This record gives sequence, structure tokens and C-alpha cells, in this order.
Amino acid sequence: MCFSKDSKYLKDGRLEDVLALLQVLALDQKSHRSESGLKDELSDKPKSAETWLTLAQEHQEFFRVVKSKKFPVSLVLRHISDPDKNTRPPLSPEQAQSLLSTAIELHDRQLKRSQRWTVLIPIWVAVLGALVTLFKVWCSNGS
Repeated sequence: MCFSKDSKYLKDGRLEDVLALLQVLALDQKSHRSESGLKDELSDKPKSAETWLTLAQEHQEFFRVVKSKKFPVSLVLRHISDPDKNTRPPLSPEQAQSLLSTAIELHDRQLKRSQRWTVLIPIWVAVLGALVTLFKVWCSNGS
């Protein structure tokens, strides 16, 4: 299945992967993580992307990725939460819940948007059927 840039949440397993990564980066003591650290913490690679870095790059609405850093992945919110770069405390449960709810809402919106066109199928079938019937009537009157 081909996905547009706007349907990244519709990839199989994507919502679950985003929610898992959000939780680790929001609530863990470490605010910035490496690919290997994420694989260790989450016990595997993501289901919807080749790596956790790739997943994070595809969701810049939540994640900050700087490949040149030793620990390239962080939450945007947490990265900017404290100007003193040595102390970035975990997010509050309310902040983490807000991020999780936002991810679910984005997924639901993309799902609804992707299903909009299915309403039009019966209409197009009816229009096509009417055109075929009109063509047959026209051809039979012309002979």
C-alpha cells in the first residue's frame, strides 16, 4: 500500500511504535537516547520502521533527531524544557498523557481522512451505470 506523507500513522504498527517511543523518552531519566539504547529499552526494533531513528525522523511533531550526536533522539518538548542542558527532568504524567493523546488523535484523523473516499464508491458506480445505460439507449435509438 502506498502512503502519502500525511498518512504516516497508517503504517501497520505505527501508532503502537510512536506510543512506545513517546513513553520511553517522556518518562525515563535519560532525555536523549541512542538507537542501541532504544532497542535495549524497547526490546526490539520498531514494527513500522527499520530503526527507532527512522521512526523519530518521520514524526518530527514529537521527536528531535540529530544524527551527529552520540545520543541523537529526544522529545522536542523535553529537549527544550530546561535551558540547562545537564538537567532535563522527565515529563510530568500529565504532559506525557497529553503527548500520547495527541498521537492517538493524529492517527484517528488520518484514518478518517483515508476512509473518506470510500463513501464515494457507490456514487461513482451509480453514475457509471447510468452513463452505460444512456449510451446503450442512445446507440439503440441511432440504429
